[in-house]
Amino acid sequence: MNRSVMIFLIVVVLLFNPTLFGLDELNAKEKGESFHLTILHTNDIHSHLENIPYLHTAIKEERKKDKEALLLDAGDVFSGTLFFNEYQGLADAEFMNEIGYDAMTLGNHEFDKGSEVLADFIKKLSFPVVSSNVDVHLDPFLAPIKGSGIPERAEGGKIYSSIIQTVRGVKIGIIGVTTEDSTFLSYPSEKVVFRNAEAKASEEIAKLQARGVNHIILLSHLGLLHDKRLAQKVKGIDIIIGGHSHSSLASPLVYHGKTEPTLIVQANEYGKSLGIVKAVFSKEGVITNWNGELIDVLAKDKHGKEVYPPDSWAENRLEQLRKPIEDVKNIIIGSTTLPLNGERQDLRTKETNLGNLITDAMLETANQYAPTQIAFQNGGGIRSSINAGDITVGEVLEVLPFGNTLVTLNLTGEEILYALEHSVSNIEGKAGQFLQVSGMMFHFDPTKPTGERIKDVKIQGNSLEPDKMYRVAVNAFLAGGGDGFSVFRQAKNNGRISELHLNLYEVMSEYITSHSPISPLVEGRIVEQKSSH
Repeated sequence: MNRSVMIFLIVVVLLFNPTLFGLDELNAKEKGESFHLTILHTNDIHSHLENIPYLHTAIKEERKKDKEALLLDAGDVFSGTLFFNEYQGLADAEFMNEIGYDAMTLGNHEFDKGSEVLADFIKKLSFPVVSSNVDVHLDPFLAPIKGSGIPERAEGGKIYSSIIQTVRGVKIGIIGVTTEDSTFLSYPSEKVVFRNAEAKASEEIAKLQARGVNHIILLSHLGLLHDKRLAQKVKGIDIIIGGHSHSSLASPLVYHGKTEPTLIVQANEYGKSLGIVKAVFSKEGVITNWNGELIDVLAKDKHGKEVYPPDSWAENRLEQLRKPIEDVKNIIIGSTTLPLNGERQDLRTKETNLGNLITDAMLETANQYAPTQIAFQNGGGIRSSINAGDITVGEVLEVLPFGNTLVTLNLTGEEILYALEHSVSNIEGKAGQFLQVSGMMFHFDPTKPTGERIKDVKIQGNSLEPDKMYRVAVNAFLAGGGDGFSVFRQAKNNGRISELHLNLYEVMSEYITSHSPISPLVEGRIVEQKSSH
């Protein structure tokens, strides 16, 4: 075959089958045709590495369908299991690097161990972190890894306000925002400032659009309620990849702005699900078609076989990481005749027997130091249930993973009432500020206006006296104003605090050991009582 004939045949093949050389996408771009984007997404994994081998398999399966799919995480990689207690996020970084994330944003729990631990984690990442409203320029550990500008080839191990990723020749802007409540939901350095998320997102969108970028993804660790507000108020966001509220969105929520729709997606929690969203954009960068789903990576078929068998590398590495913590984890400290209810929704809306157990342990321990009348534990600080039977150290650490210590505060009855009102002020949103209690009981009416919901408060069987001073056991997080309890922080700042220097999981463990077998009940300490109309 002579050379001219061969060239002619190649040209014919390209004309009739351009996909062989990837020219279909170039041609589509030149013609102004639609652009297809696939995003795989996770959020709120909280160091639940036991699910990662299944998640990795699911990601690999989806990448076979679209090799240029983006893989993004909406924050809260940190805190929640023994893996985090042992490895301080570095094991999480290893798994994220191996599967090849493209970007993540910062969750509030990324600040649980301070800036140095967070900086060590970020420096290990092979991909960038994006957060437009977290100002770290004064922080000695985070400032050195703050990247400048809006890079098209972002460095791994750096923090940027936004970045540009190129998919099939099309520039995609990726912005990050982190809840401003991180100041009291975690332990950030005073050098870290959380700016207004809406304002900062708008600023980054304008910068990206000035660069000719009109496909914009927001990685949001604000929670679903705030994401809905952003979708309606901030122009230019195409897709919000959400986190913080641990929401399971089986399909995208859609908000139609003046000119184009905004999609909101979120993928459950703990790496149990992989979110997938596929969007088709017009040549102007407007979403014209979309679909999305959540894949249950732990699912089994009708024969009990795993739909996504664990990835072999991830499973082997997980076994290696388990070895140092297994001996401690398996120590039996006591037993319970009843399951201990640590369900997230229950802890944040009503009394549970696990909440009673923990606060009873706090109250008993505090009384060993000085007479103490009541104890409070925020529902958001309790992270797991315990089955009936033997109880191990590992299970207690999973229930109370945040390393909080026990303190006591001297509070007036009026301040206690104020704290209880705050506890139930966002019960509709199942907020972590809902207090589990010991040494007291009260009724609340969720139909009443915020600040007027609490009634019939009794402490140690006696009616609450507004002017009387009570000694209250709380965790150090609450004493510092955590979960919005400014009334506790004021008492601390006024010197009405005693540090007991005891870790809460030690307090709970010792209580279980000394009282086993335990059988805690729901006793009517917290009673919802709606008004009759």
